[in-house]
Amino acid sequence: MESVLPLCDLIVDDAPQCGQQNMAIDEWLLEHVADVPNRSFVRVYSWCEPTITLGYFQDETQAIDRRLTTCPSVHRLTGGGAILHDREITYSCVIPQTHPVARTPTSLYIVIHQAIIKLLAQCGVECCMRQEVGQVRKSSETGTDPFLCFLRSDPRDVVMAEHKIVGSAQRRRKGHVLQHGSVLLQASRHTPEIPGVEELSAQFIKDDFARLLPETLARAVAADFRLLSQFPCVLPIQT
Repeated sequence: MESVLPLCDLIVDDAPQCGQQNMAIDEWLLEHVADVPNRSFVRVYSWCEPTITLGYFQDETQAIDRRLTTCPSVHRLTGGGAILHDREITYSCVIPQTHPVARTPTSLYIVIHQAIIKLLAQCGVECCMRQEVGQVRKSSETGTDPFLCFLRSDPRDVVMAEHKIVGSAQRRRKGHVLQHGSVLLQASRHTPEIPGVEELSAQFIKDDFARLLPETLARAVAADFRLLSQFPCVLPIQT
């Protein structure tokens, strides 16, 4: 890829957070990156309970699967369909407008997804981007995309066979870019028809993947990284 910025601040949230807190932190990072124009941010985190995030442009009147009505929901800054965050690893990546990739923000999908694909291969899983196997599906006959992101189709999805295992979405603000993404590890009990990597590959070395993912993402967007032992902002926990 093009030359990258020298440093990425890497944040690994060991404590699962609620949906509002997770989204508030990522929004803060998108705002904060303007103050450190030569640095990128990568955050890897999880959720304290199964939670739905709604895409920024998603129609709230669209029918919600009845199985998901008991899950808390929150809007996120990025677009795309709703995501049920349950048995997954979630990441956010923020690059400033000075980053070479920010000139063509959609290339960040490819940069990040290729890094994840390479790491999954090291951990026993063969996968690729959907565009490599020509599995992009059109919208339904009604012209309405499915409610859930993992039932939608994009050329840059990471797939195993026909199953989407990594999906991402973006938001741009004043030239800076926030990208959210989910790596689906296991099927949720709420949506057992959407399998994760563990159901699709008996060879998957989950512990190695979880351990190596944060550094892999940081090095995808920067020449080097530093692991932040303390989060650089203090946000009240939303309830």
